[in-house]
Amino acid sequence: MSLAMLEADVLPQLARAIQKAPRGPHEQPGEERIVVGGVSWEQYVAFDEERGPDNSRPRLYYLDEQLEIMTTSRQHERLSEWLGEMLADYLLGIDIEVILCGQATLQRLHQSGAEPDKSWCLGEEKEFPDIALEIALTSGGLNKLEIYRRFPVPEVWSWRKDGLEIWNLDATGSAYEGPARTSRLLPGLDVAALERCLALPTWRDARRAFQQALKPE
Repeated sequence: MSLAMLEADVLPQLARAIQKAPRGPHEQPGEERIVVGGVSWEQYVAFDEERGPDNSRPRLYYLDEQLEIMTTSRQHERLSEWLGEMLADYLLGIDIEVILCGQATLQRLHQSGAEPDKSWCLGEEKEFPDIALEIALTSGGLNKLEIYRRFPVPEVWSWRKDGLEIWNLDATGSAYEGPARTSRLLPGLDVAALERCLALPTWRDARRAFQQALKPE
């Protein structure tokens, strides 16, 4: 499959999928995913580069000649931004240096590629982040844990069904254990408080509530 074929075949499918997605009169388009098989590493890289250096839309994931193309919704982006800001509050409070990697593309030559919603290196900058966040409001797509295992990323945080799942890479680096309710890298983080605050209706209420939860009793 050539890059031109990817453009001709996949993008129209994505557009049709978005148009057909059922939603109410005030809802924004949600996550939509299309997985295309038989895509070479070179085609994936070329497709990635055609978006431009500062464009992360649509989101791309790659695993063993399979390419996932994903759009995100306003709710998806809201959760990602709010969670990132709350984690920043927590990290500042415990005085840990952090390098914000954001949505920087991760690539393992000829194997895998990912664009996490957020990612962080703790303590110092590293080749790959310590924590990667995936907001998953819909199911399907490529196996993200297998993608991140290839790098390897020690922890993958996945937001599903109004809750945070934490997946910890085992000592051998061969599989993720979980889902867990605590982070091995940030054991003092109150995951339940984070979830409660993310459920609040406004950014101001959510941030204030989480900052209050961080204060010692």
